[in-house]
Amino acid sequence: MADELVLRAQRFVNQAYGDKIGMTVEENGRTGWSTMYSLTRALQWELGISPVADSFGPTTLRVLTQKFPRLNSATVPSANFCRIIQSAMYCKGYDGGDIDGVYNENVQAGITKLKQDMGVDGVHPGSDLTPKVFKGLLNMDPYVLVSYGDRPGDEDIRSIQRWLNGRYTHRQDFFGIPCDGHHSRDVAKSMLFAIQYELGMANGSFGPATQAGLRQHTLRVGSTGVWVNLFTAAMILNQRPHIAFGGTFTSDLSSAVFEFQDFVRISPNGDGDYPTWASLLISYGDQSRSGAACDCITTITPARAQSLLSAGYVYVGRYLCNVPNGRDKMIKPGELQTIAANGLNCFPIYQTFSDGAAYFKYSQGTRDGLDAIDWAKYHGFKDGTRIYFAVDYDAFDHEVTSNILPHFRGSSGRCRRTPATGSASTGRAMCAAGCARPGTPTRASSPTCPAGSPGTWVSPCRGTGRSTRSPP
Repeated sequence: MADELVLRAQRFVNQAYGDKIGMTVEENGRTGWSTMYSLTRALQWELGISPVADSFGPTTLRVLTQKFPRLNSATVPSANFCRIIQSAMYCKGYDGGDIDGVYNENVQAGITKLKQDMGVDGVHPGSDLTPKVFKGLLNMDPYVLVSYGDRPGDEDIRSIQRWLNGRYTHRQDFFGIPCDGHHSRDVAKSMLFAIQYELGMANGSFGPATQAGLRQHTLRVGSTGVWVNLFTAAMILNQRPHIAFGGTFTSDLSSAVFEFQDFVRISPNGDGDYPTWASLLISYGDQSRSGAACDCITTITPARAQSLLSAGYVYVGRYLCNVPNGRDKMIKPGELQTIAANGLNCFPIYQTFSDGAAYFKYSQGTRDGLDAIDWAKYHGFKDGTRIYFAVDYDAFDHEVTSNILPHFRGSSGRCRRTPATGSASTGRAMCAAGCARPGTPTRASSPTCPAGSPGTWVSPCRGTGRSTRSPP
């Protein structure tokens, strides 16, 4: 449905800047990236940046900060500059007045509300528009609870998002995140950066320095402060129930930590120790921990089976089929007997080209469900065997909604429920949508058996069914 004020904003940017910024936007009254890009380019033109571009990047932020660290009724340089602000506000869902070029009471109230929604009103109080808030105004990130398909936003997650924005907006390399109540790749990155900021560093990598820092911040009952805020945030983002976001490590929190540690198969002690931090922050967790399950792309020979058994592994994942021109990782004749004879258990994995969003769709999921059943029968697996399907890339939140969930709804039409391996964020979204449920995480890799996925979130549900088709 068209919005009259968004339509007026589109008409304004086309008429005032269409011949200056190298693009025009379709005048349809619907907010979208093209409208935000055109307003970003218009701002850059007003700032004297050349060439203009879609991105509100470091140059735009630097020049805007140098020229207009605070925009208000006294500092806005021109009517059209103000109209850019007003137009962006309407596209973002805030009252921008009449797009009349005046930084009036409506604009002031709208900017104040925007900062409250972002969680930065404590750092940037009042109605002045500051550069990072302007950047947030010119993107499609929502700052209110939003439902994506059948996945509603969560108020506790939104509180964490607002807290992260408010605490770290002063950092030069922190640009703010959505406050929509959904965990996402951006939120996970921001959590890692937040921890590094508190450690006095910032590179975005869960490397040796970050790991060493976390080892110095074990939390237990009675601990207080920002590290407890970060820890409780990580617990909530990992969908642990009955967690209160706050700065005190309570006995109730310790009990919840104990349950989480048991769930991810690390030594349960109820403390926020390094293995627990790692399991909360990164899909593969503490890579020095021992594991009971792994997935292997190489054939399990008697010698390899004994090596795995000696290392404590009990469950081995093996692949049902190969793909044309791909790596040979399919189960070999007699291999399942070798696995069983050496005291190991095998879980089958079906994966073809599941390393990008384009692969995932309902029709492909239906074909995969049938093919997986055929290949499992071909190798001799019994009816009711759990077959695991892979999402072998870190999907964006919108890709989970538009591609991953329909795909698994298609495959689950051929299986009672569909187990899945993939990133933690993808697994959470699948569980929330009812396409899977949490299961026991497996060790994604080992020195002898490198895995295709950086981490797993498994939903151990039984796949079954019959097909008249044969494996290709």
